[in-house]
Amino acid sequence: MGIYKHAGKWMFDFWKAGIRHRKGGFKTKQEAEIAKGKTMERLKKINTDFISLCEKRLEDLELRRSKKHFKENKALLENLIIIWGNKKEVTRDDIEEYLKQIARKNTQTANKRLRLIKALFGYGARRGLCENPAMGIDMFPVNPKKRYIPPLEDVVKVLEIANEEQRNYLLVLINTMARVSEINRLRWDDVYDDYLILRTRKAKNSNVVERKIPLNESLREVLSKMEHAEYVFINPVTGKPYDYRSKFLRTLCKNAKVTYFSFHCLRHLGASRLADGNIPITDIQQLLGHSRVSTTDIYLRSIKPSLTEAVEKLSPLTLTTKGA
Repeated sequence: MGIYKHAGKWMFDFWKAGIRHRKGGFKTKQEAEIAKGKTMERLKKINTDFISLCEKRLEDLELRRSKKHFKENKALLENLIIIWGNKKEVTRDDIEEYLKQIARKNTQTANKRLRLIKALFGYGARRGLCENPAMGIDMFPVNPKKRYIPPLEDVVKVLEIANEEQRNYLLVLINTMARVSEINRLRWDDVYDDYLILRTRKAKNSNVVERKIPLNESLREVLSKMEHAEYVFINPVTGKPYDYRSKFLRTLCKNAKVTYFSFHCLRHLGASRLADGNIPITDIQQLLGHSRVSTTDIYLRSIKPSLTEAVEKLSPLTLTTKGA
């Protein structure tokens, strides 16, 4: 930390109020010292109330929300401290001007950041730390991207060339329509004769929410052949549950010579097939683990029956594959 040379250039690097400030590319040590001095002078005028709000918000998120959500907020708030840290007060105009700059490049990104900013000031307002200048700011209109649904034959091709562990992983995903994080955390203690329990933090109140997924014929067969440990899927290198597994599916798609599809696309495929089978949207909602029907409706265009009958609609996805 301080002033040092890196890759042949001088740079300054220091922490102030929990935020790291660094910049490089200076030809001489003196240039780096001058730049550091100017940065520190600017930071003397920093809005300590805003920084305190950001720090408290991050502390709360680290305890209550997922690592991914925490990191997204941390990256945004560190950037906002640099932009607004020297303002006496953050106003609605400041927020709208910032969002307009983002929206010129990508309106979806602007809307995502608006949600995080609203959550920040909403958190502060509920605790009496600040007013809420983001209240009432509207989202930008967006043209939703068409969700890719891989053709069934492409999924079959991928399953056919996958090794046993990869195939089992994909089949469990297909037959539960689960999120990858839910399958990575799935324990054998949560697998029963007729159903399994998935857990997620997607709920609005940040609590872990459970849902039961009935076992269809394909899923029951896959699970019956697997060895039991603490978790259903274990990383053989670390001996711990997987974090994320994006690489192997990309490689399988390439080797099968099919258009790449993500794990999440398998949820789209499952939801589409259930909708085509006239399964009620409320059943599909429960299987997907959505807290609101409106979220499920994003996946679907047409929409009828118990959940057990619903998941049986997923069996045809795998019954024709080799080794399934």
